Amino acid sequence: MYEVLGLIVGFLVGLTGIGGGALMTPALLMLGVGIERAVGTDLAYAFTVKSFSSLLHKRGSNFDIRLFYTTAPPGVAGVLLGYFMLRDKLVDSTALVIILGAVLFTVSILMIYSGLRHRVKAECFACEKYCESFHESDSRWWAIACVAFAVGVLVQLTSVGSGTLMTFAILNLTNLRPNRVVGTDLVTSTVLSGVALLSHGSLGNVDTQLAARLIIPGLVGAYAGYCTSKRCSPGVLKMAISACIALASLTLIAGKV
Repeated sequence: MYEVLGLIVGFLVGLTGIGGGALMTPALLMLGVGIERAVGTDLAYAFTVKSFSSLLHKRGSNFDIRLFYTTAPPGVAGVLLGYFMLRDKLVDSTALVIILGAVLFTVSILMIYSGLRHRVKAECFACEKYCESFHESDSRWWAIACVAFAVGVLVQLTSVGSGTLMTFAILNLTNLRPNRVVGTDLVTSTVLSGVALLSHGSLGNVDTQLAARLIIPGLVGAYAGYCTSKRCSPGVLKMAISACIALASLTLIAGKV
């Protein structure tokens, strides 16, 4: 069962670019895995699959170093804050599930909104002309840094948010070309997932045997999804997955409230 789950999620990540956390963590919870173990194990899965997928898609030319410096440091700081919250037991398992459900629901709504907006208007949300580089002198850089910090906390607590939430915020706050936003955010989210993985490992939340069962087929699925993505449009699939994530998030919240 876990091997099939890893294969399916890896395929969807390679095909659509949707982060593994929004799919893998709720699936593990529904299979009876505890919330802390599900988040820690999913971070190991997401870190590996995202790193592999980034190499497949060859997005190095889309990397913007200034944007990375604006998002990565506050994002890592947020991950560390989330680590201290978990270490000192400031949030319990029930609170974590509710937080996860709320984040997943927000992610799904933003993905649906982005998909609909993209169909209506192909330009970015901030202006009518794309820019090739991110300028730190932009008056909204501080807002992006704040979003990155909040996303870092969410990644540590729930393993969700480093992809969709960060990308959505940057597209709305800058006029940077979308492919550079996605490419840079992929690197940032890999860094955040890696740091969060280390901290969860120190807390004993990573099930290495379960992670191995998920990662190996996940890499195969990611490669298959990448090959498929070159031959079809994943837009409709993204919308369907977004709706499923919204339903799953509401189910998780209803089960704990």
